[in-house]
Amino acid sequence: MTTADQRRRETITTVVLTAVLAALFSLYPVLNHGPARWSPRMPLDAHIPLWEPMVVPYVSALLLGPATLVYFAVKRPRLAHSALLAGIMLLVTAFLFYVFAQTRMERPEITGDDPFSALLRLVYGSDQAYNCFPSLHTGFSVVIGLHWLWSGHRAGRYAAAWCVLIMASTLLVHQHYIADLLAGLAVAGAACLAARRAEPLLAARHPTLSHPPC
Repeated sequence: MTTADQRRRETITTVVLTAVLAALFSLYPVLNHGPARWSPRMPLDAHIPLWEPMVVPYVSALLLGPATLVYFAVKRPRLAHSALLAGIMLLVTAFLFYVFAQTRMERPEITGDDPFSALLRLVYGSDQAYNCFPSLHTGFSVVIGLHWLWSGHRAGRYAAAWCVLIMASTLLVHQHYIADLLAGLAVAGAACLAARRAEPLLAARHPTLSHPPC
């Protein structure tokens, strides 16, 4: 198989996995409603302050995810495949909770007139207060951060550090409870390890794709 054939197969795999992930994402608003069946709120959640500027890292996840996928798809296709597989497993698991064990976040009223408050009101207005456990912002931050670290790129540590900031923002803008964050960490961590083991099976179907593990 030529290099061009190899690249074409890698591209097809990336496109198919991306399409599956996008199809799953399209179900998110369908599930984002009540009734809430339980609450993961703990006493410690009441002591977490609202810090409106943290809405910036929170919304940055909407850019970091696609940018990471494009970079890996071009430079490290097998990392892209692993990240996409992990994202698919994360969404499937989260959606099971959203269907059978839905939760709701109690949000504060945002009264400030500064840009951060305005942006946070926009976030609240565009996303219903359901689909909280596990936190997808946390989960995808874990997927992105781990894959950047696994890439060995010198920017990986900075990308991973920013992902930690995104995870913290989920609490500080009161979009999630602590339990939501912990569940996102657990589900995404398991998904990443499973995807890292499963991805070589895609390459094994085509022996010429068996370049060094990502």
